[in-house]
Amino acid sequence: MFARIIVPMKSLIIYLMTISTQHLHFFVGNDNTALQAEHDTLDDLIQDFGVYTDDVDIIFDEEELSDSDDDEDQQTQQEEATNMVRILTERERQDIYEDLLRLSNNGKLKRDGTTLIAAKYNVHVRTIQRVWQRAKKCLEQGIPVDVKSLRPKNCGRKKIQVDLTRVVDIPLNRRGTIRSLATALNINKSSLHRLFKEGLLRRHSNSLKPYLKEENKQARLRWVLSMLEESTLPDNPKFKEMKNIIHSDEKWFNGTKKNLTMYMHPDEEDPHRTVQNKNAIHKVMFYSAVAKPRFDAEGRCYFDGKLGIWAFVRTVLIFV
Repeated sequence: MFARIIVPMKSLIIYLMTISTQHLHFFVGNDNTALQAEHDTLDDLIQDFGVYTDDVDIIFDEEELSDSDDDEDQQTQQEEATNMVRILTERERQDIYEDLLRLSNNGKLKRDGTTLIAAKYNVHVRTIQRVWQRAKKCLEQGIPVDVKSLRPKNCGRKKIQVDLTRVVDIPLNRRGTIRSLATALNINKSSLHRLFKEGLLRRHSNSLKPYLKEENKQARLRWVLSMLEESTLPDNPKFKEMKNIIHSDEKWFNGTKKNLTMYMHPDEEDPHRTVQNKNAIHKVMFYSAVAKPRFDAEGRCYFDGKLGIWAFVRTVLIFV
């Protein structure tokens, strides 16, 4: 069998010559005469078609072909450059609008005007048309022409809208922390904290107020009315100057604390403090008195109103 195989650098071309065996018949049996005849016929066919059992001769032809990988990379870069959307700056979009105005006549663009502007700024024709359409809409609405890009408004993660009017319907005991309030609103804790930073929520510290009965309110009102200067009633009521009034009060202080923080020398021993009952630490009462400060005509203070503070203690002699 004769075969000629040509193998270039990037492709393999194989030419094979085959023989058809559709007219060959093989008989199996004891008839040696018929078997010998078929064998002779096969030898004749081999001689006619030039089929040999020697090694196949393979010829390699090298050809200088361009590297297809480089071609594919170059084609890919060209496609990416073609498909790349150019982002125009605000100055460029304004220049495009001004160029379109120069090419327009009574609000109508000249033929191929957008194509010329697109070639000038190396953008798609649709980009130029969108700028022109936005400018026309602004003019129709009677507002200043704004051809800025809408990308900052349409790109990025959208802000989560939270209905803060639902806060007033949440019980107060579930509004103690940002975490509990966020759970009640079914939003993230960080989103709620961001709203708090923006001033949409406010923190309030609530303290207990004394419950005043009707008699207490009347007593307080009578005391306030008693501080009015009688000579100024009823036309021009004024309060008393309170120069002859002293305010006094007493205050309890614990003699020590359960826990104290102090700085010690490395070689110093730790102090050993003891009390009979930590929940009943001995106390000391102080009594203080203050009056209204005094000022001269020039506004200088010559009496600060501090009369003094005294401790309610007893002096006890200890015999050792």
